Amino acid sequence: MNVKKLGQDISTTSLLIYIFAVAIIFSAGAILNTSYYLYPNVFRIISAFLIILISFLYKPTRKLYTRVLDFSVMKKISTYFWIVLAYLLFYYLNHIFFKYGFFMNEELVSFHSLGIRYTFISFPEFLLYLLNSCLLIPIWEELVNRVCAMIFLTRFIPVWSGVIVQAVIFALLHIDKPVLTGFFALISFFLWYKTKSIIPSMILHSLYNIHGGLVTFYNFDFVPRW
Repeated sequence: MNVKKLGQDISTTSLLIYIFAVAIIFSAGAILNTSYYLYPNVFRIISAFLIILISFLYKPTRKLYTRVLDFSVMKKISTYFWIVLAYLLFYYLNHIFFKYGFFMNEELVSFHSLGIRYTFISFPEFLLYLLNSCLLIPIWEELVNRVCAMIFLTRFIPVWSGVIVQAVIFALLHIDKPVLTGFFALISFFLWYKTKSIIPSMILHSLYNIHGGLVTFYNFDFVPRW
């Protein structure tokens, strides 16, 4: 997969306009959000919907994203092998980081270590969490933070440097566990690069958020903790 060639017919100005619009929508959703950590909130859901909407209504990014949303790779057994391998790798990275608290929010590690759930969440609220964190967010974050960021960055720096920078940007957007999230960005990019479709990366992202939600909100015994 040649990252540079994917968006070579899309102008840098067009990408900047899109990135600026996404930043405004994301920031507005974050500012208006008053919910607890990970809890579903109407502003988070609306902002995620809007980002996905403009991603496919805006012609330059629609053209770009349709190139990386290749569903045919899901017919290959090797795709599932890479998804499982990536998930297991990140699962054990989570285990190590939560065990030793490497560059992580102390409260987050403390709650995890004690096995204590956050404030009670109802089943309808959990369904909203699934909609937001396990469907909408994996779609737009992989498109924007992985695909668009890489296409934009490789206009100015080599691809390998772009991979590192996009991981750093993603880490800064998840400041409660930045290094761990940075590793996720690298693994997600590798999955996209290996399968030549961003869909496996979206699936990996969704599986991780589903797992995290079950551990955080319900603490089921049959769900392995990090």
